[in-house]
Amino acid sequence: MKSKSLAITIVFAALYNCLGFIFQSVAFGPIQTRIADALYPLIAVYGLPCLLGTFLGHFIFNFYGYTVGLALGIGDLLSPFLFLIPKFAIYKWKLKAVPLHVAFVALWVAWLLYIMFGIPYWMSAATVGAGETIAEIVLGIPLAIAIKRRLQK
Repeated sequence: MKSKSLAITIVFAALYNCLGFIFQSVAFGPIQTRIADALYPLIAVYGLPCLLGTFLGHFIFNFYGYTVGLALGIGDLLSPFLFLIPKFAIYKWKLKAVPLHVAFVALWVAWLLYIMFGIPYWMSAATVGAGETIAEIVLGIPLAIAIKRRLQK
């Protein structure tokens, strides 16, 4: 089981980064849809290995963004740690907790955008929240449901 869990963790970290790099043009900024965040609902299916993998992938991708000047400063390096709270909620309460993750991201990133660029907080919360809704709820939840059904066959 340890080897399987480690493999799942590594796969999700790699997937997060691959999706992040492919869609990096829409992954940072005031209007963003981080397609890689569609992986978060899969925590409800794959459990802790997925949680750890998406955390690691998120940190690596934000570190990359920070080093090339795309990320929102040091706050983006703290984001993966802050978002562990809603990720654990998804692990515990399954797909019902995905909107909590969307809200955490929208509120935190809006604050970073306000601090870094003076963009109005609630406008940023709305645009980032819309992007996260697309990634996590529109794409991620159906993906999680389809994979769960497939695994049960």
